[in-house]
Amino acid sequence: MKRGKAPTWRCPDCARQFARKSQAHSCKTVSLETHLIKASPEVTRIYLALERFIREIGPFTAVPTKTSITLLSRTTFAGVVVRKQWLNLDFVLTRVVEHSRITKIEQLSPRTFVHSVKLRSVRDVDEQLGKWLRDAYEVGRLAGRRNRSVDGPRKGVTQ
Repeated sequence: MKRGKAPTWRCPDCARQFARKSQAHSCKTVSLETHLIKASPEVTRIYLALERFIREIGPFTAVPTKTSITLLSRTTFAGVVVRKQWLNLDFVLTRVVEHSRITKIEQLSPRTFVHSVKLRSVRDVDEQLGKWLRDAYEVGRLAGRRNRSVDGPRKGVTQ
């Protein structure tokens, strides 16, 4: 049996759509400039390089909220927190990746792990980060559907 498009829920307060009913989120959206105005010129360049890189992967939406910028394919696959001298980038995978660039890993569910990296230079938006972001993009695109191409070992170590 072929599955149709996943049902969506629209927040009655902010009208944003989500894959799950009553999805936790911030209704307060702001402009992208609100985040970048506080950042150094290098951090702005890093964010723009990150957006360009993700656009090459596929269509996505950036939703700037009060504290972060959420990146969505079908659902959230990454999030950015802008600091004055760097970006904190979180991305969602269905496996644990241990790498020296990853500063934190948080398990959100039995199959969902959020990985954090600090981007301090445009050079940090490289092929290694791109591999993780391509996988995260697919996780967001296929959320709620089982797909072995993005499912790796649940708690195994990969690079």
